[in-house]
This record gives sequence, C-alpha cells and structure tokens, in this order.
Amino acid sequence: MEYFSGEGFIVHAYADSARNRVHILGRLSNGRSFAASKNVPILFVYIRPDQAQCATALFLQERLPITLEETPFILFDGSACLQLASGTDRNVARGTKLLQQNSIEVFGADMKSAAVFLIRNGIRGGISLSGEWRAGQGVDMVFPNPEITAVHAARATLSVMSLDIETGEPSGHIRAVGLSQGKASSRSRALLFAGLWNRTEAPDTNITVYADERTLLVNLVLKIREMDPDIITGWNVIDFDFPRLAAAFNRHRIPFALGRSLEAGRFFPAENASSFDDSKTKRSASVFLPGRQVLDALRLVRTGYESFDSYTLDAVARDVLGRGKTVQSTNTDKLAELERLYTYDPLTFCRYCLNDADLVLDILDKRELIRHTVERAALTGSGIDKAWTSVASFERVYAAGLYARGIIEPNAESGRSVSGAAGGTVLDPVAGIFSNVAVFDFRSLYPSIMRTFNIDPFSYECARISSSSENSGDLIRAPNGAAFVRQGGILPSLIAQYFTERIAAIDRGDDAAAYVYKILMNSFYGVLGSPKCRYARTEIAGAITSFGKMCLHFARDFFRGKGFRVLYGDTDSVFVEMVGEAASYDAYAAELNESLSVYIMQMYRLESFIGIRFEKLYTRFFIPRVRLHGKDETTEELERGRAKGYAGLIVASDGSSEVEIKGMEAARSDYTPLARRFQRELLRVLFIDKDTFGVEAYIKEQTEALYAGKLDAELVFKKKLGRVPESYTASTPPHIKVARALGWKNRRGTVEFLITVNGPEAVSQLHSAIDYAWYASSQLLPTARSAGTAAGFDADAIILSVSSDGQLELGL
Repeated sequence: MEYFSGEGFIVHAYADSARNRVHILGRLSNGRSFAASKNVPILFVYIRPDQAQCATALFLQERLPITLEETPFILFDGSACLQLASGTDRNVARGTKLLQQNSIEVFGADMKSAAVFLIRNGIRGGISLSGEWRAGQGVDMVFPNPEITAVHAARATLSVMSLDIETGEPSGHIRAVGLSQGKASSRSRALLFAGLWNRTEAPDTNITVYADERTLLVNLVLKIREMDPDIITGWNVIDFDFPRLAAAFNRHRIPFALGRSLEAGRFFPAENASSFDDSKTKRSASVFLPGRQVLDALRLVRTGYESFDSYTLDAVARDVLGRGKTVQSTNTDKLAELERLYTYDPLTFCRYCLNDADLVLDILDKRELIRHTVERAALTGSGIDKAWTSVASFERVYAAGLYARGIIEPNAESGRSVSGAAGGTVLDPVAGIFSNVAVFDFRSLYPSIMRTFNIDPFSYECARISSSSENSGDLIRAPNGAAFVRQGGILPSLIAQYFTERIAAIDRGDDAAAYVYKILMNSFYGVLGSPKCRYARTEIAGAITSFGKMCLHFARDFFRGKGFRVLYGDTDSVFVEMVGEAASYDAYAAELNESLSVYIMQMYRLESFIGIRFEKLYTRFFIPRVRLHGKDETTEELERGRAKGYAGLIVASDGSSEVEIKGMEAARSDYTPLARRFQRELLRVLFIDKDTFGVEAYIKEQTEALYAGKLDAELVFKKKLGRVPESYTASTPPHIKVARALGWKNRRGTVEFLITVNGPEAVSQLHSAIDYAWYASSQLLPTARSAGTAAGFDADAIILSVSSDGQLELGL
C-alpha cells in the first residue's frame, strides 16, 4: 500500500453500526475520489443515574455485555448522566431498545451514528486525510483506517452530473436516459436509448442504442460509474426520475447500484404517499446512493433568492438562460409529440433529452446553486443533501455547540405542541399616494435580537431551572414573559461568528458565501417556532417577535417625534413620509440606532447589536385602500390602507426609474399576464403624471384593446394542479374543471385556459367566445378602482363606458 496525506471534502458519510464503522466518501483536492472507513465506536447513549440499578438488572437478565460508566457530560437540563458502554455498537443498540421497551428514558439514541462521529471530531465537510491507501473499484483511492481531522477551509471541486429520463406513458418504462456532466466549455454527455432505431441517420457519438429497457439499465450503472459524479441532479429528479428508475431496476431484478460501492442504493418515497401524484405528504422523497448525493435542481432553485412565475424547466431556463426545451408543447400535446419523435425521429428525441440535462447544469451553474449548497453544508456540517433543510442544519450546528460545552442534546419529543409565535408586527397602513417616502430597514432584525438578548434554547432552559432561585431577578425577560440567563447562549455566539464571517465575505466580494450566512441566520427564528425542531418552544419564538414589536414601535415613535408621518411598517421596516427633507436619511438612521442602544442599556443592561439603516427612497408611493364591502365607510376607513401590498417609484441617479410592486396583482403569478402588465404600467403613468388625465386615458385605451381582441395573448391562465383532479370534491376551481375536460386522471401538471362565455376552457380545446366582460371586471377593474380611489376618478365609469353591452360582471 502507498501512503497519502492531503485535504478533501466529504460528499457522503454513513455508519455501519454492526461493525463499529463509519464510511466517509468524497473528493480530494487533487481531483481524485476517495472512500475511507474508520473503526470507531459511534453509538453514544446515556441514562439518568437514578435509573442505573433498573438498567443493570435488565442487562443481566438479557445477558447483554453492557456496563454503565461515568461521563463528564451533562444532560440538557443540567443533571448528571451515565453512558452505556460495550464492545460493539450492536450491543449498545440492543440495550437501548431494551431500556426504551421498559420505559427508561435514554438520551442520544435518536442521533445518527455518522453525525455523532463528525460532531465529536469537529468535522463539517472539509477534512485532512492521511494513511495508507489502495486503488478501489467505485472510487480512485480506498483508505482502510486513516487519520481524519477537520479542516474548515478545505474544499474540492465536486463533479456534478445532470440526469434526465424519458418514459413511455402510461407504462412508465424507461426509453432514454440523458447524462450531462461538467461545465459547458468541457462537457461530457451520454444518451442511452432503448428501442428500435428505424431511421437512416446514425446516432451521434453521444448516443448508444440498446435493444430493451433491461440492457439500458445494466449499462446505465456502468456509465455512471465511469463518469463518477459526486452529485447527481436533475429537474424534479427525486420526485419523477428516481422513483421510476428504482421501479425499473426492481422490475428487472437488477441491483440499484448507482452509488460508489457494491451496496445497492435505495429510493424512499414521500411519507404517506400512495402514488407519485399524492401531494399530501409529511416528508419529501429521498434517495440513498452510497458515496454520492442526489440534489433536486427544482428544489435548489426554489431555495434561491430569485422567484419565477412558473417553475417548469422550460420557463426557468428561458428566464435564466434565454433558451429552453427543444419541444415546447405542453401536457397532452407534448406527450403526443414525444411519442411521435420516439417512433419516427429518435435522433431528435435523444437530443431533446440531452438538452434537458444540459439546461439543468447551466441553470445551476449560472445561479451558483451548487456552490451555495456546498458552502452551506460546510458551514453547518449537515451534509450536502440536508444543506437547505432548516431544521436539520440548525440541529446540527446546535448539537456541535452543545458538545463543545459538554452537554447532551435533548430527545426529540413526539406530539409536543409548538406553534410559531404571531407573525411580525404590522403598523396600520395609510391609504393614498405620497411623495418622498423613505424606507428604513432593521438589518437581520431577528438574529440581532437573539444576539442582543441572549435568546437561545439552552439559555431559556437555564432560566427555567433557576427561576425559583435567588438569582432569578437577574434574568432577561422578554415582553412576552419568556426569561433567559445573561451568559452561555449558544445561538448568540454562533450569530456573532456568522455576522463577522459574512462581513468578511462581503469585503472579499464572495457573494455566494455572504448569501449563505444571511439565509442561515434568518432561518433560526422559523426553526425555533417549528414543532419539527427538538429545541423549538412557543415562548422562545414569541420572545423574538415581542422584541421585534418593541423595536418597530420604537422606530415609529422616533420618527413621529421628529414630526414625520409613518405611513406603514412591517416586521423590520418602516415607511416614513419625509416631504421637503434633504438627503439626511442616513443621519436619522444613526440617531435612531444610538437612541435604541441607550434604551436597551437602561432597560436591560445589555449592549445592543440591533441596527436600522436607510434602505431606499420612493419619490412616489402608493398604498391601496382596504377593500370594504357592504358597509358605510367612515373617514377613518377611507384612509385605512391594505397591509402587505404597496408600490413605489424609485429614480436612479442617472434619471432612470423603476416601479416596485409588493404584494399586489402585478407581483402575483395567479393573475393573468394582462393584469400584471396593466397594473405595472398604470402605476407608472400614475406616478409620473401628476394629474389623472393620463391614467384615465390609459385605462380606456386598454379596455378598448381588450374588447377588440388585441390582448388575447395576455388572457391565458396557467395553473398548476397541486393534487390530482379526482381529489377535488368539496369545490371545483376553474383549472380543475379544465383538467377534467381534458380527460386527466391520476396526474398533475399545468393547465392553460381562458374564461369564455361558457366558463373556463382549455386553450387547446377552445370552442366558445372569450368573455371580455369577465376579464374587464376581474383583471382590469380591481387595479383601476384602487388607483381611482386614491387619485379621485371613477374607474368603474371608464371601464363600463367601453363594455360592449354596457354592463360588467362587477365583483367577480
């Protein structure tokens, strides 16, 4: 054997408890793949000392060679504990089950063994690895029992492969598998095709033709092993491609060995799912491939900072890359076209499949989503596959913090009632159109509150224990009544570290790392209010929001004291009308921060890490009036604005302007393209024209164009079915009516339809005239009416005057 010493990054770590061994596989910094096995005890289980006698008797009775040893660790509530000790992890596992069956509480049993090993060695992803090695079959280098230590800065360039399958419907048999790997400039591609190649053109060099599905699957195993990716991805690959692949391997009795070892992989369907179309699941589907990770590109895109009207591969690719699928038909038309290509033009069929695989890699590369994922995994230690799972990431970093203090994490309690505290504070919005509205934003408000007031599960537990002691008067008490000790919080120290590292990332221009730090810190509040998290408590989440309310009210009162009108506030932002003010907004933010720091020191004897900043200025700003129906409107009600929805005009230094819209029709994908464009353009006219003439003219012009049929292309609704059509029994929304008319059964997808005089009809089966009056009343009128109420004109009269029959279906 040869000796090696170097650095690398863990792709996959999992345990073999039967042999006291943890397997670690990944990629070295020199580009070679590796597999290492560590022979170590990896099960650590504890009980309370007062249960020792009963536990020992049970072990003797069952002849289990287990002893109880003293340990320097303490339980989460501060009490002492004893550790179960034996020669093998298998015995410890048997002893744990025996204790639980006899109602003896054990601690640490629900921690995954590999995670315990990594936590106890401070490993989060990057490692230094040294020892003897030999060549492997599924990897380049195999280390039987090396030395492994944590190196937090270590990284390796991970190999990413995109996989896309094409199936025959409704059988689900695999007809083709497209594989694409690497950057666009040096990409490796392969297409495995099953069926008859009945065309004169020969397949290109990327395509291999096999006689049947079984032969394709056997060669797919070999091809993936040859290309040796660390990460396999694809669009909806976990919910579509892998369950069908797993079923095909099972159908032919072929080992599902797409990983790096001879051990077969496994597909885990979503919990409680009876079919691929069942959306009522408690847990997402997942894939286990030894030595590799499967990341769903669709899920990664949803975690990003960018949102899309549609999350189909074609729609996202066109938004991000400017190009899309080579077959652009949808639903039944698409299936028919692919069936035709498979039979009569297999070369185009194969290139369609390969193009889909390419698109996924290009989207992930352009948005740096794989890099974001690896950075977050390296930061939390949760593993690449769990990097964006908030609870798993939080529990991993928190467990590491507890271990560093010699504390055993608490057990996850099933059935515990935890509710996220009330949402962020909202200051009553004032309806109307305003000028010079400054937005002041508390930066990372909730993490800053946790850091300032030592809000932390362990701090809360310590305060709960000491609440009856003589030191209880020195606790930090939140406005909601929750108490925390002044020292020892794990989260505040983590947040302080993340703040420092995020600033360093910003300074060096590393936007990916800065984004990861921001998202991770902001996720802490949500986790502490989630029943899925073992550390969550309603009181802790409520403490954070109650301090947030205090800060928002403090900012409101500060600006009112300066003589300004606060038009709106939501969670961490205040909108202040500052007519006639010079550009001194930053000075106001600095003065407010100083005042808040003094207040917190006086009231709580704590240093404040909470800071507000001037974010932006709307030269024109609009808050629509809340919609009131069936009641007399008082002056106060006429001024009441609609929360969570506003628009503003921002003018850049070069004179260019941009309309920003939040929470209104133009920002929502469930409205037609017409409604979104109409609102955006109407608001631009409203903001720029000081009188209402231009607005009224624009409304009339657009209504006339609607009735003339000039806007038909913007009237199409695109709705995705969240459930199969058969599951809708209580009500039948328009898109479900359309899906049923199309003959859809036990399937989901996106339907495209129009509202006609006979109700909703699919674009592909349009038989009736478009109901322009319906579109005028439901897509144009709400926006026009909101603007008219603020600007003082009668939008109903304008639109009504254009309607073909002199009436509208108002209120729809």
